Order: sequence, then structure tokens, then C-alpha cells
Amino acid sequence: MAGFVMERVTPNWFRRVLTSARTHHAAIAIAVAAVAAAISLLRPLDIAVWTFQSKMFSHEPSGEIVYVSDESGAEAETAAERNARLASLLDSLAEQGAGQVVLTQPVTRSRSLLSDIKLRESIRTLGDHLVLTHTVREDFGADMYLRPNDVFFSHGIRSVSSDMQDDFMQFVWVIEPSYERLGTSDPALWTALSPGAESAPVFVDYSIDWKQIPTSDVRSLVASTTDANIRGKTFVVGSLAGEGIQAKIPGYGPVPAPLIHILAAETSIRGSGHLISGMTMVAAFGAVLLVGLHLLSAGRRRRIFYACWVASFGVVIVLSAEFGLRVEIADAFLIPLVFGFLRAKANFKRRHFYTDEKSRLPNFMALRRDLGDEGARDDYAMVIAKITRLEAIFASLVPAEQKRYLRQVASRLSLGDENTSVYYDGGKYFGFVLPLARYDDLEAHLDGLRAVVSQAILLSDRPVDVSLTIGVDCSLDKPLHARISSAIAAADQAREAYRPVFIITDFEADSEQWDYSLQARLETALSEDRISIKLQPKAELETGRIVGAEALARWVDQEKGEISPAQFVPQCERAGRLDDLTRRVMLRSMQASHDLAVRELPSQVSINVSAVQLVDNRIVEIVHRALNESSVNPCDITIEITETARIEDFDRAGAIMLQLAEEGLRFSIDDFGVASANLDALFRLPFNELKLDQMFVREIGRSNLAGSIVANTISLARDAGLSTVAEGIEDESTFVSLRNLGCEYGQGYYLGRPQTIPLFRETLILQGDMEDRQRSFG
Repeated sequence: MAGFVMERVTPNWFRRVLTSARTHHAAIAIAVAAVAAAISLLRPLDIAVWTFQSKMFSHEPSGEIVYVSDESGAEAETAAERNARLASLLDSLAEQGAGQVVLTQPVTRSRSLLSDIKLRESIRTLGDHLVLTHTVREDFGADMYLRPNDVFFSHGIRSVSSDMQDDFMQFVWVIEPSYERLGTSDPALWTALSPGAESAPVFVDYSIDWKQIPTSDVRSLVASTTDANIRGKTFVVGSLAGEGIQAKIPGYGPVPAPLIHILAAETSIRGSGHLISGMTMVAAFGAVLLVGLHLLSAGRRRRIFYACWVASFGVVIVLSAEFGLRVEIADAFLIPLVFGFLRAKANFKRRHFYTDEKSRLPNFMALRRDLGDEGARDDYAMVIAKITRLEAIFASLVPAEQKRYLRQVASRLSLGDENTSVYYDGGKYFGFVLPLARYDDLEAHLDGLRAVVSQAILLSDRPVDVSLTIGVDCSLDKPLHARISSAIAAADQAREAYRPVFIITDFEADSEQWDYSLQARLETALSEDRISIKLQPKAELETGRIVGAEALARWVDQEKGEISPAQFVPQCERAGRLDDLTRRVMLRSMQASHDLAVRELPSQVSINVSAVQLVDNRIVEIVHRALNESSVNPCDITIEITETARIEDFDRAGAIMLQLAEEGLRFSIDDFGVASANLDALFRLPFNELKLDQMFVREIGRSNLAGSIVANTISLARDAGLSTVAEGIEDESTFVSLRNLGCEYGQGYYLGRPQTIPLFRETLILQGDMEDRQRSFG
């Protein structure tokens, strides 16, 4: 780790560790893996790993345990002959000093009393050096049971159980030290084969080569008289193909149970066969991940750590195979899988939500994310560069040239400091920060930078002008969003001719031009949820009946009273808080619609959404969240799209609108007839409603041209299957003219001023009462 850069441990470091997205993602991944470990979810994968491990290494057995196959008897052999042969084997082993003899086949009486007495005497001669076995397992079929040892032979002789628990593939991975039988506990066979065995389960180490276990047969041992290899050793007498419980050895096939117990005993003798549980592995790998995430600061070093951390899974598998440890590692595999998925999802969102689609530069949301808590620091300047006449420039460029233009501007703005990140808001503003301590004269530096950036950019062998003004915020004790907004306001105030660089502190002596505290108060209003709505009635012109309303954002400031949306909505957009404002207005509007519907009152509500929000799925998430929280009927909601001229990608905007339309929402094109809403948008986007701009509506009685425009627009909407809404109806004559022209709906002070939600509700109740009286008298 010496080559890695370690972060200094400070209170801020701990706070960053606890709140970082990586920590959250790691915690989720560890929690998922822990749950999986608790319920053994991935045990089949562990079994696959263990099977693979059994083939990685080969270890020799101790050689102290000999397996004796009893295959000399033919099927016609009588029980008396078998008992006589077994007695001869026991006598031979006793004479040659065998340390222990284990009979794994049942010892039963024959029809020859002499043979049985002889066998019993041979058993008594061995005494404590002889062990009988039996099977106590209850979940095998009857054909798998062994006959019990006859009490004639087994009385006073130690016995053990040859039982074992296999898995769904008939592999035995762990053998208990004892098994229950009729309320008593019998030691397992392997404990008798391993002197000093611990009273704990043994996890069989299949890296011990079972084929190297010493073997012999009954005939050879009976014929032997003096064999030094017999003295002191343990002999397990069984059959390789006889009756009895069998299990599989990985990579081979079924073998008799005694061979599995021999491997278990060899595992115990070797000192291996211990389990490292899945929960332990999850905790270990999870802890390493958490520590590594926050001790390594650089992205490249962190990626190296990820690679080493993932590789450590393989190292653990290899080492545990070498040392005969049974490691439940499958559940821990979920940590890199879940963590990797969450990080990939976050990276995708960062690229998608924090990057401007046209230029592929980080946007202002990325600026807010990257600075985070550092936004309140006063040792740097927030700089906003505004490209003037950008719309006119882009009109002569194809999309590829527009991208090159924006990226070259960003590249020039970062001259002098390769670590400077330049952000682009998708419109005409670029943002970046400069450390104040580096520049004695910040204004002079920015003047020089502006001179460099203002040089023409060569695109397709033709020069394209770059004109810009620069706004700077150097104020103290202001949140990041307020500083961004102030710097944008300064860039707007700057003039190319006489003041191209405008520093925010200059506003203190220029309050008539700009109330720089407005943004701070707006931020407070948003944070404290003091933005409300009013509902302006929308009436059916044929009957004059109110059928719905348009939701209008309202902010009443404690110092300056009611602030016009035309003043604070652009501020929200510049500060990157437009989504926050939309979220609040949309939720309140949908809640109002739902409340009206519950009372069986007209509940159609229109909500304004800026066209600049139709660039990604954030607006879809905002709408879905409001729908879920309000329980409103989506069919009661109309989204009014404003400033459609600012849509740069109609395909993307149309796809977003169609996605919302599937929920039942309707769409209206606002202010139709002026530059911001034209036939291009109407043709390319899925609108259901057309709103006539009040500029034409108010002039309908005084201008024949205005009347013709309105009449033709209504006709156009009718032919296109769109409903029409006229804004700005201020008097009766306008109302009558629009009704005669076939306009369906209208808004304006003549029909009703914007009202609070309770007042609008009372208006609708009164309207309903009047309609009821009219019907009763009718």
C-alpha cells in the first residue's frame, strides 16, 4: 500500500465516508450478501466451488488407516463360513499387533454354534481394540439399512455409527461427531479412527487422495504371519462393492460409507476440515471493501484496488483448497456483483443526468454534485461565462459543429489550469471555479481569459465568432446554488462594450439594477416549502361553466410581498432548482385535483412544465412520484409545455411525452402563435390541446388581423383533433367573439381570477348549487 495516496483522517473525512454514494452502495451489497448467507441461498454454488477445489491439489493420507476389502466370499458362502473367515482375520491381526480393528459390516449369528463361539472369542481377544459399527439413519429406504450386530457378539464391545448426511447430489461435505439412536448418542466412525478427534463436525478434505489410502484384503491378512506394516495401525474391514450406505466422492463416484469416514479421519489427523462460514466471509470481504474505498483517493488507484479485491476471491479459493478449509464463499460473491451493479447504475445516471447531451460536457447539476458541501467555502470564485447570440450562431451550424464549438469554448476557458472542470448548462452559460488565492487581480485575469476565448473558432474552414460576458460571485457565506445564480445574474448584467467582466460584489452599490438577495430568499422559500399555488378557472365557452383550472405558482415573500413567477421561475432555472420548483407545484396541483375529484367537483388541472425539462427521465420521475403521492386520476391532469422553441431534441422530448401519455396524462402547447410555440412543435410533438396566446386574444376586437389569426388557429386545431383554450379573456365582447369562432375553453379575468384552493373549491360548490336549482326549476 505504500504506493497509494492515503487520505488524511479528519472530521470531514469521516463525514464524507459516511455519506458517500460508494459507502451506501457497499453497505447495500454487504447487507444483501449477509441475508443470503443467513439463509444459505447460494449453497449450490458453494458446492460447485468445493467440488472444483477437491481437484486442485492432491495430498497423501497418513497411511495409519488401512481399508480391508472383504470380497473373498462367494454368494454361495454360508454364514458359518463367513464367520469362520472373519475369526481367522481377527486372530491374525491380533497376533501381529494391529492397533485397532473396525468392522463396518454387521456381525450376525450363523447356524454353526462352533463358528459363532470361535468368532466371539476372537472379538473378546481384541477387546478394546475392536470397534463395531451400525447405521442409525432414518431417511433412507429399507433396502439401504444394514442388519444390526447380533448382541451375541456385540455385548460389551464398543460400537460407533457409520451414518453421514449427504446433499442433493449425494456428496458428503460434513460429518457430525455423533448421531442419535433411540435417545442415545453414538460417536461417529471417523472419531474412532482419529485419536484425539475434537467433538466438533469435520468438513471432509477431498484433496486427500482416497486412492492412496492403504488397502488389503482378508485372504492376504489371514495368510500373513509377521508383517511389520500391521503393528499399531487401524484396519477398517468392509466391502468395496458390498451392502451398505454409499456416497459420492467429487470427481469419482459412489463409494462405501467407511471410505468417507476414513477421509474424515485423515482430515482430522491432518488438522484441516474446519469451516469458515458465509457470514464470516461476507464480513471480511465487506470490511476490506469499505476500508479500501475510503483510504484510496485517486480513481486509478481505486480501480487497482477493485481488481485486487476481486482477485482475492480466487486467492481465498486456492489457499483454502491447499489447507483443506471449507469456505462458504458463494454468498460473499454477491458483494462485488451487487456493488458493481449499483456503481454501474450510478455511473450511467451520472453520465446521463450530469452530462449535457449536445456537448457531452458536465452540466450544472454535475457542478452542484462535484462541489457539494464545499459550495459554502469563500476561498474560491464562482465564474459564469455567457455566450451571447448563441442561438444565431447555432442556426448556421450542424449538430456536430455545434458540439465542436461548445467543446472548444470549454477547452479555452480551462486554459492555464488543466485541473479546472468546465460545466455547461445546456443553454448559453458555462461555469467553473477559480481559487482566489492564486490571483492577485482576478478581474484582470478574467479579462485576459475572455480575450483568448473570444478568438474566432475555425469550423469547416470558416471562422465562427465567440462573444461572451463573464459574471463572478466572490461573496461570503452563501450556499452554492445562490452563488451560481448570482454569477449568472452578473453575467447577464455584464456588457461586452464597457463591462464584460462583472463581479458580484459590485452589486452592493447597484441595488437598483439587481436585488442580489432575491435568490437567497427564494432558496429559503424552496427549502421551507413556502411556494404555493393558485388555481385560475378554465371555463367552457359554450356554457360559461367552470370545468377545470390552471395551477399557477405563487411566492409571497415576507419583505416584498407577492413575487411574480416571471421573476423567480427564471432564477430557479439558472440555479438548477427548476426541478425542485416543478416537484412542489406538481404535487400541490395533483393533490388539489384529487381533493376536488373526491368531492365530485370538476377536477381537471393544468400544470406548467418548461420545455427544457424534456431532456431526460427526471421529469418522468417527478410526475410518477407526484401521481403516487397524490393518488390523483392521471386523466385529470394536463401538462402545459412552455417555451417549446427551447427544445433541441424533438425525438427525445416526444418519447418522454409519449411515456407520460401512456399513464393517461394530456399535453397542451402553451402560448401558441408566438415565437416560443409554433407549428414546428405542434407538428412534431403529441399535443392534445392548443392554448392561444393572449397577445392575439386581447386584440381580437380591435384588429382584423388578430381575428383572422385566431379564427384560423381554431380551425387548424379542430381539424387536427385538438381542443382549444384562449388565454387573456378580459371582457364580454372577447368572450362572445371567441365562442362564436368555435373556441371551446377560455381563461382570463372575465371568467375568473386566480384563486386559492379553498376559494376555488367554494366557487365550484356554488356553481353546482346553482346548476341544481336551475334543474329543479326547469
